[in-house]
Amino acid sequence: MSSYIAKTLQGLEPVLAKELKQLGATDVKESNRAVLFEGNLKVLYKANYHCRTALRILKTLKSFDIKTQDDLYDQIFDMPWEKIFPVDALMTISATCIDSVFTHTRFVSQRVKDAIVDRFRRVFGQRPSIDNEYYTIRVELFMRKNHCELMLDSSGLSLHNRGYRKPHSEPFTEVLAAGLLDLSGWTPGKNLLIPFCGNGILAIEAAMRASNMPAGYYRKGYSFQYWNDFDPNLWKELKEAAIKEIRDPEGEIVAIDADGLEMEKTEALLKRIRLHLDVDLQLADFMEGQKPEGMESAGGWTVIIRMPRFDSPGTFEAEDFYTQAGNVLKHHYVGAQAWVFSTEEDVIKFVGLKPDRKCMVWENKTEARFYGYRIQ
Repeated sequence: MSSYIAKTLQGLEPVLAKELKQLGATDVKESNRAVLFEGNLKVLYKANYHCRTALRILKTLKSFDIKTQDDLYDQIFDMPWEKIFPVDALMTISATCIDSVFTHTRFVSQRVKDAIVDRFRRVFGQRPSIDNEYYTIRVELFMRKNHCELMLDSSGLSLHNRGYRKPHSEPFTEVLAAGLLDLSGWTPGKNLLIPFCGNGILAIEAAMRASNMPAGYYRKGYSFQYWNDFDPNLWKELKEAAIKEIRDPEGEIVAIDADGLEMEKTEALLKRIRLHLDVDLQLADFMEGQKPEGMESAGGWTVIIRMPRFDSPGTFEAEDFYTQAGNVLKHHYVGAQAWVFSTEEDVIKFVGLKPDRKCMVWENKTEARFYGYRIQ
């Protein structure tokens, strides 16, 4: 059994902990923007392939204390790196320092890199290459004061990059979308409406979950596949077993938007990944009270609204938008469980409804609110 750290967005720690337990992880403990757990290779592979709310899965290699710069080098050099990954790896180093004896993280990264390549030179007479963009191996060091945690990233590219669209750095990610779906209480089989569907990420994540499709189904690879202890037979077995569990979804997933161009882009993406039959895309203006075709009653539906960002959130324009959205819910969606996601703290109150649930979630580095309303 090995120790691992699964990173996530602040506010999604309970959701990720639940996912990891379902996958067989043991000694699961929530932390700040992370969940600690233990498991074997099978658990590690499944965590990367299945977890919808994890950003990275890190394997803990070593914990130690230092007093000097030489202590750091010696501790890193003493690791049997040649047994962990091959000498022809493309490597990158990430370091975080908080109140430590070091003042510059770049210097720490350099010392870690020096120790690792020097170790390989001693053993093989050659060294790994450094590539910060197309790396296969990522080593991470977290240092608080004089205590260090040395970790090996098993994921590589952040897990919010599912593989069904190009890697990106948008604040609203697949991980956040999946987390909101879970926090809302929506489960496969229930009807789901997504107004302002935009790029369709919420709808796609819902369709994948409704189909029991693994989060990494479209993804090409992970860093653990470049480790010396990688078990290709186990990996193949786990993937094949997961794919056999994919099923036709039940319940309705409806996504609407008033922007025809955005709808066309979303439809093209859904067709490319063959989920166009699982999401009902409709051109409709939610703010005008237009309900999707086929919705006779909103009873039993979950409605998730991701509010747009305003350049000046305290303006009348923003307040009026939230007020109008609340009025549409009150007059057209009686019986629904509605959720509003907003990064605008000062104006969400203008929805004019009393939330029965409140969740605080971070959209990248921005604190956001996710409020649930039972429309009666």
